[in-house]
Amino acid sequence: MSELFNNIGNSSNLITGHINPDGDALGSALAFKLILDSKGISSDVCFDIKGNIPSNLNHLPINLISNNAMNKYENVYVFDCGNSERLGSLEEIALKSDQVIVIDHHIEPSFGDIQVIDSTAASTTQVLYREIISADIEIDKNIANCLMTGLITDTGRFQYSNTDYEVFQIASKLMLSGAELTSISDNIYGSIPMNAIKLQSEVLNRIKLFDDEELVVSYVLHEDYKKFNIESSEIDFLIDSIRLVKESNVALLLKEQDDKSFKGSLRSRTKLDVQKIASLFGGGGHKAASGFSTALSMDEITTKVKNAIRSQA
Repeated sequence: MSELFNNIGNSSNLITGHINPDGDALGSALAFKLILDSKGISSDVCFDIKGNIPSNLNHLPINLISNNAMNKYENVYVFDCGNSERLGSLEEIALKSDQVIVIDHHIEPSFGDIQVIDSTAASTTQVLYREIISADIEIDKNIANCLMTGLITDTGRFQYSNTDYEVFQIASKLMLSGAELTSISDNIYGSIPMNAIKLQSEVLNRIKLFDDEELVVSYVLHEDYKKFNIESSEIDFLIDSIRLVKESNVALLLKEQDDKSFKGSLRSRTKLDVQKIASLFGGGGHKAASGFSTALSMDEITTKVKNAIRSQA
């Protein structure tokens, strides 16, 4: 029996995840919310979201997300987040709760009274799926769509090296439960705003290939958002565009922030571990896909990444 669903009862429950949640964080949190709702258990789903949730995730039941978290909860369920600081404005609420339960697939989470972790899993929704099956809970179409979203996004449409036999097993079982694989995949990867496509052409023109490290780097400037009338939440797909360069094994996309710092997204198509590279900047993620934030300049970031790649050679 899964300990995740034990002793929830009539307690006050907050469901959350990392700041600016992606498909895996949203998918796992909302799937859990749907399960608690089906059991008549009250809960709030809240995230620290800067701007809007990306439109390519609007197939999820985002109407379940609340902007009004209480000051105190008995239980806080944290999905896809191994560091309390990445909870943003919800960190204080989580840390003063009676119990924090972390469900994740990152390496060595730094907090949580109960940790349901598998760092070898492709997504947090994969970890949650196992717990759901262990607890003999029925997966309906809506829950299946949430779980499938995390599976698709964190495996890059089943293309990343973390896609194994179990991933396909789970995907097939979710489809039997009603998951709409084609429409979910099309919404996430096949429906991009026109202005984002225009920005994509700029980003592709900025690509630099470093042959020795088999690294491609490009960037988005803060002024680009105004120039192309696009929100940063709508351009997450760009990292998958630059990683298409055949001569590269690692891709790095840098996105300038309001304060002139940069958010970096890393992708690897080989066994090279980009999570180790991201950790050098205080970030994290997975071997095939990771991210970080830093106040370093683009040149400094690129040099540090190149050195890190060579150290793994």
